[in-house]
Formats: sequence, C-alpha cells, structure tokens
Amino acid sequence: MQNQERNERTHSRDMRIQEPFLNHCRRDKIPVTIEMVDRSEKNGQIIGFDHQAIILEDENGQNMIYKSAMIAIRPREAVNYIFNDAYRQEQPLKGYPEYPANFS
Repeated sequence: MQNQERNERTHSRDMRIQEPFLNHCRRDKIPVTIEMVDRSEKNGQIIGFDHQAIILEDENGQNMIYKSAMIAIRPREAVNYIFNDAYRQEQPLKGYPEYPANFS
C-alpha cells in the first residue's frame, strides 16, 4: 500500500514539468518530432497523454507511444509561456559560474 502511494507521489512530481509542456503542444496543435531509443523519429501532433504514454497522430492515424521508449520530444516551434515566464531566446541561459582550474 505504501509503495503504491509513493509511486503515485513520484508520478505527480514527474508530471510537473511534462504536463504543461505536453498540454501546450496538444492544445496549440504544435507539430512535434519524437526521438525513440532506437534513434528513429516519429512526427505528428500530440492528442493525449498520461504518465506512461503519449498518443501521437500522424497522416497514418493514431499511435500510442510509451514514454519509456522515447529519448526526446522536439516541438517544431518554441513553446512559450508554459512556466508563467516569457521565453527569452536572446538572453543566455543562466547556470552555474565557471570555476577555472588552477593547476600551478
């Protein structure tokens, strides 16, 4: 019982970044390219998803793709405003400062 509750909490935490991204692509009908673990690619529109799979629609119909078989999802256009912050492509990414190594 505790194991199941822990798994559900983990899934809800994992969905915090996935859900806004996938929902935005689905709602705005943004075409995506999904790269699979075998390095093949699938193109289409996301029409639904849950914590285990994504339904992708292409010219041949609908496909259910398990997330465990994916490496990356690349939208064909920028996904803006999904984290309540404007996307600023012209600004460099913020990260940790570089620490120069002193080998003398």
